[in-house]
Amino acid sequence: MSNTSTERIVLVGRSTACHIVIDNQKVSSKHAQFRIKDSVITLEDTGSTNGTYVNGERIASKTVTSDDTINFSKNYTFEWKLLEPFLKMAQEAVSPAGEQRLKTVIAREKSLIKIGRTDDNDLVIKNIKVSRNHAKLEKVGGEWFIEDLDSSNGTFINGKKIKRAKVTPKDVITIGGVPLNLSTLFSSEKEIAGDIKIATEDLTFKVKEKTIVDEIGLTIMPGEFVGLIGPSGAGKTSLMMMMNGVVRPSAGDVYINSQSLYANFDSFKGQIGYVPQDDIIHRELKVKESFQYTGKLRLENFTDEDISAQVDNVLTTLGLDETRDTLIGSAEKKGISGGQRKRVNLGQELLTEPSILFLDEPTSGLDPKTDLDVMYLLKNIAAKGKIVILTTHNITKDNFEILSHLIVLTKGGKLAYFGKASKATEYFEVEKPYEIFEKLESKDPDYWKEKYKNSPEYKIFVEGRKDSAGKTQAAEAMPPPKRKADLKQYLTLTSRYFKVKSRDHVSTAILLLQAPIIAALIALVFNEFEERTAALFILVIAAVWLGCSNAAREIVAEQAVYKRERMVNLKIPSYLFSKVTVLLLLCVIQCAVLAVIVVPSLDMNSSVISMFFMLLITSLPALLLGLLISSFVSTTEAAMGLIPLVLIPQVILGGLISTFNNMGDLEKFLAAFMPSRWSFEAMTIMEYKDFYDEGIYGLGFSADNFAVDIAVILSFSVAYFLLTAYSLKRKDVS
Repeated sequence: MSNTSTERIVLVGRSTACHIVIDNQKVSSKHAQFRIKDSVITLEDTGSTNGTYVNGERIASKTVTSDDTINFSKNYTFEWKLLEPFLKMAQEAVSPAGEQRLKTVIAREKSLIKIGRTDDNDLVIKNIKVSRNHAKLEKVGGEWFIEDLDSSNGTFINGKKIKRAKVTPKDVITIGGVPLNLSTLFSSEKEIAGDIKIATEDLTFKVKEKTIVDEIGLTIMPGEFVGLIGPSGAGKTSLMMMMNGVVRPSAGDVYINSQSLYANFDSFKGQIGYVPQDDIIHRELKVKESFQYTGKLRLENFTDEDISAQVDNVLTTLGLDETRDTLIGSAEKKGISGGQRKRVNLGQELLTEPSILFLDEPTSGLDPKTDLDVMYLLKNIAAKGKIVILTTHNITKDNFEILSHLIVLTKGGKLAYFGKASKATEYFEVEKPYEIFEKLESKDPDYWKEKYKNSPEYKIFVEGRKDSAGKTQAAEAMPPPKRKADLKQYLTLTSRYFKVKSRDHVSTAILLLQAPIIAALIALVFNEFEERTAALFILVIAAVWLGCSNAAREIVAEQAVYKRERMVNLKIPSYLFSKVTVLLLLCVIQCAVLAVIVVPSLDMNSSVISMFFMLLITSLPALLLGLLISSFVSTTEAAMGLIPLVLIPQVILGGLISTFNNMGDLEKFLAAFMPSRWSFEAMTIMEYKDFYDEGIYGLGFSADNFAVDIAVILSFSVAYFLLTAYSLKRKDVS
């Protein structure tokens, strides 16, 4: 038997999958775990809802003995005798067969090593971004080759995605965002933890001549829960956005383990999570539905069973099991609480199991108790070997005790402190944490920068960590991955958008009521034959209005959701086609109502079906024009404000207010860019041809232009679609 010390994990919770099962509703499914190694027993909370307590103190991780009083939630006291059989097993170094296999070391002599997420592989990386059978490492003629096994997220060598390639000890292999090398693979136990650290090197951000972030260099290690604080204008958000790769620095670099983040951004996709301050979620969805749709979009190559299992795991981790079938809602619409919405927002990122999690003001607007609950939740996430970095203005003694480390920036983006959060007040010679801000104001920013550079904390937490960060690649511009239309993503987006629209009862009802009201007015007012032409023109304008107003708010209203999903893998064609599909369905209903009411009421020559077809063809470019407007404005108010500017020219130059034959050359040229002009001509041809040609020619139109009119209308649709896609694409670099 080997003398190598072994570690045993004993999972405790309500689930029957745990080693010790506790039948108590206040205990989470997977509540906590005992880590037993060399007779030392460490109790770790695993993201429970109601907390783990040792001697009355809530803990994330703590060494315990049989003399300690342990509570899982405050009302359940753990009996130490339940752990004793596992302690005996650990002392005798006896493990079940499955756990013994977990400790098997990969021998150098082995010529084929399979790598994946499931236990049937030689090396296991327990991460949702790693496929079940992800890659294989093969020895051929004394050299090693790695081959990707059609994995979901790809296999990378030195930042480049490969199918099969030779690998040397100097190469960095990235699987599921976890950087590895041959030495790591050969020396690993069966399961690879894949710990990740993040380092900044002289990170600088300038806007023209103004310095926002000034040469920040620091290293954050796995398991650290880091607060980022500073007065307004200190560059906190800019530093965070550079560290998560959203904004490129003016100078300096960010390293994930040994690799430049900017040079290898695609290979780290999914390893970095970002949770903005606002709750970026669809309020019309239920909690579980929101997670399922996000899972289908971000884990698009995984099976429904894998996604459902991951969703259930996140729901349990966040303590949202009881609200899974509750509408998210908002402060105005009854739904889950504000704290629960914060957790749902956080959960969107946890689905992909990021190793580094950035959060911008995650507890803003929450009451003190919920604030602490969220902070403990984040601490427990960090305790699992993740890095959690958050900005906060809630500078309290309680929060400083929960945070493991603290970054303090002063004005001009200068680093005033990085070290233990519990030592920050002592460093700044204040009694209460919030007094740090007053202290920063008392001296020039350069004073604090130099003071920190000459401090023991700088030597420990900056200089002392530099070697551990490592660097192998400088930053260089890499082309963004090409993202073409994707049928599966389109279907997921369409399903979600349809559900959101159908549950927005008030807005959808208002849109649907417009058509019968307009149709009734047309039937009431234009009931004489000599008024038929005016009725046709009003139908055209109605179709343009309905199509445009349906769509004008639909992109700008969810721009935050769009940006968040675009950062991961959202494809613009799939996104736009999903919008067009659902909105066109709305137009189908509206146009059908117009045709069914107006045609028989006015005893029109056109059939209901042909009139419906013309109205639908007219509403299509108007719908896409509405999406175009929505894509380049920043508020829904601005979008609705632009609709009259779009509609009025359609009325004036449509061919009736000033008949087409009375227009001058410039007017006709401008009218050519109005879909209403072509739709009105097509409508009069359809209604009057072969029995009242004067109704066509009297306006200056030609009875032979019907096919041309349809072609032009469809051309407008294509043009507006492409312009909208271009407008959205430009947001990627804004």
